[in-house]
Amino acid sequence: MNYYRYTKKTIITGVLLLCIALVLGACSSRTSTTSATESQQTNTESSQSATRTIDTAKGKVTIPTNPKRIVSTYYHGTLIALGLTPVGANKEWWMGSPFLKEQEQSISDIGTPTSLEKVVELNPDLIVINDFDVEKYEEYSKIAPTIYVPYSSYHNPKEEIQLFGTLLNREKEAKAWLDRYDQTAEQAREQIKHIVKPGQTAALINVRSKKIAVLGENYGRGGYAIYDALQLKPLDIVQKEVIDSDAQIKDISLEVLPEYANADYIFICFNNDAEQVDKSSILDNPLWKSLPAVKKGQVYMLPYDTYAYYDPESIIGQIGLIKDMLIDKNKSQ
Repeated sequence: MNYYRYTKKTIITGVLLLCIALVLGACSSRTSTTSATESQQTNTESSQSATRTIDTAKGKVTIPTNPKRIVSTYYHGTLIALGLTPVGANKEWWMGSPFLKEQEQSISDIGTPTSLEKVVELNPDLIVINDFDVEKYEEYSKIAPTIYVPYSSYHNPKEEIQLFGTLLNREKEAKAWLDRYDQTAEQAREQIKHIVKPGQTAALINVRSKKIAVLGENYGRGGYAIYDALQLKPLDIVQKEVIDSDAQIKDISLEVLPEYANADYIFICFNNDAEQVDKSSILDNPLWKSLPAVKKGQVYMLPYDTYAYYDPESIIGQIGLIKDMLIDKNKSQ
């Protein structure tokens, strides 16, 4: 037997069998990969087109599991904090926060009051409204599934973002914001602990047109950052009449200002409609000048266009700004 011819033949046969096996394996791999890809696409499409039924103030509503085109007549800042930038929102009343400038660039203005025609043009798959637009609920519902979230559904920004996290299948994103808020607040308190002593009080005053009001923690103007995040204490009278009563705002006269602003720190915000004469009537008044915080130089002006906003991202931004104010003033004294 010719060993060389046998070996050569055996090698050739082995090579041919190996090539066939490789070809068949590649085909099988391609088939498997194609099947996996098609299955993944099917699952993705199914996930995107899926719906879920939720309980709302208007009863059960079926909404997209992962909405892509949300129109929000209110709450757009909360949606942004959850990673859901709406395609449309109310620009004049609610947009304009310096902390949301980049995210708001892509949002179309739906008008003030809301234009149903503009909403239709945006082809939403979900509409979110609050008390301001509830009378148009049926009209909105004809355009797209509509969620009505009344103010009474929550008591503070933490409850608000948890509520929307549940409604919109964004629980993880809601928890991520809560964790970030807690971390930001804790770091800020650590940085001002040599300035703000435990138990020190703060008063938050708002002046709009010719009206003076004292505010609680949940009326914007930096209140949540001051009272919840930085943990300055409200005066007992403010706690009782403004916060515990859930009013969050109480109009007062200049004559009783010492009762509501007899605090270690005063934060004051003048609305844009407050004229210079309104400001002077307060800041130049002997009653104002007699307040302890004024005498100690612990008064902080909060620009309306920065502190009027009450959405989750703006609140986190306000914590940092107020913390910096306290630090900077302490350095200069």
